[in-house]
Amino acid sequence: MKKFDYTNAPILKSLLRLALPSMGASFFSSIYNLIDTFWIGHLGADQVAGVTLAMMIFYYGSIFNDLFGTPSVIMISRRYGEGNYEEVKWVVGQTILAKITLGTIFVIFAYIFLGPMLTLIGANKSTFTYGVDFLKWRLWVIPLSFAGYTMMTTFRGTGDSYKLFWVQGISAGINVLLDPIFIYSLGMGVSGAAIASDISEIYLLVMGVILLNNEKSYVKFNPFKYIRPRSDIIKKMVSLGIPSVFDTFSANFVYTIVLRFASVYGADLVAALGIVNNIRSISFTLGFSMNMSTSTMIGQNLGAKKSERLKKIILASVWLGELLIAGYVFALFFFGSQITYFFTPNDNVAMMGGIIMKFFAINEIFFIIAMIGYGVLTGGGLTKTTMMIGIISDWLVLAPLVIIFSILHMRWEFLIFAFVVQSVVMAILAIFEVKKGKWIEQKI
Repeated sequence: MKKFDYTNAPILKSLLRLALPSMGASFFSSIYNLIDTFWIGHLGADQVAGVTLAMMIFYYGSIFNDLFGTPSVIMISRRYGEGNYEEVKWVVGQTILAKITLGTIFVIFAYIFLGPMLTLIGANKSTFTYGVDFLKWRLWVIPLSFAGYTMMTTFRGTGDSYKLFWVQGISAGINVLLDPIFIYSLGMGVSGAAIASDISEIYLLVMGVILLNNEKSYVKFNPFKYIRPRSDIIKKMVSLGIPSVFDTFSANFVYTIVLRFASVYGADLVAALGIVNNIRSISFTLGFSMNMSTSTMIGQNLGAKKSERLKKIILASVWLGELLIAGYVFALFFFGSQITYFFTPNDNVAMMGGIIMKFFAINEIFFIIAMIGYGVLTGGGLTKTTMMIGIISDWLVLAPLVIIFSILHMRWEFLIFAFVVQSVVMAILAIFEVKKGKWIEQKI
């Protein structure tokens, strides 16, 4: 198959070729998250709150995915830009080996301490049972999900983005079709939502392996032939991945603190945050897609020693990202309550959701800039720098503001305002670090 050359093709065309299929693929994932929210939301506020709290534990498992996921994208794009395709195969194989191993360890730990963890993050008598019902079906698939994500990051790192689009689109379609069947027709409630997600993620893994073995793949191989441990690759990925782990853990833990304080205001606020967080998956989709597209472009062009293209890539990414998110920001600000009401019959939850989304409409403008900055720094291998930006914005900005506002018994809207301040700080720090230029000389 003829491969697209991201180191010589026009920059805007290259970014669009990477970003649009990636956004489409992530958008499909966002759709099935929203469908989950829609069906669960009509079960009741306690069910939504229980699943929201349960997902925090699931997100902690993503730490182990990040330990090897982020480094794999960095190394795949850099090796691919260098033309070292055999090393690309080894990076993918080692990533799968590490993710399945660590994912299994996390699942065992989570099942043992499931009850105490839910209580710790704020589950009460009304929400605890729903959290357990969701997680007992959702946790076991984590190792397989992590392996499936590796297939997708391989497509991203090599620039083979159209396969990513179709595989994730069909996976989301499976989830959308199965949700009402398991939740309502079979009467399984939140457990049914978990099972539907499990099936769709297993499909992701199976199709990923099939497509990597296909003749049309940018790098054709069977990833499971490269899982014999190679200490040099593992060590390199760990050194690049540990900062990402701390960053993810920091963000998840701070969000747990926010939910803990939010739970004091009642289940309606927790439910509203859960719904808005799923609606925000669209902005996460845009931010993540621009982050990964920028990271891939930076990595491949650094590997090919095309430093003259780097500044143009950054500027084009920022303009493209802000242009793509403009319509979404408009919808959040002016139609937030109507959008939230679609996912819940509870008037108070919908009202809170509308107010929350006005804050996040402003937030997303800075969030996109921060994500693109992260993409530049990550593509250059400066994961420690992105970790420090995350820790500063989490622990010196978001957490203190939330705690202070709560101690002073201020209105719940101030908790949401803290997120906006956090994103502004993240964007400023990311711009500052990109301008310093250390990511250009970093060796991978």
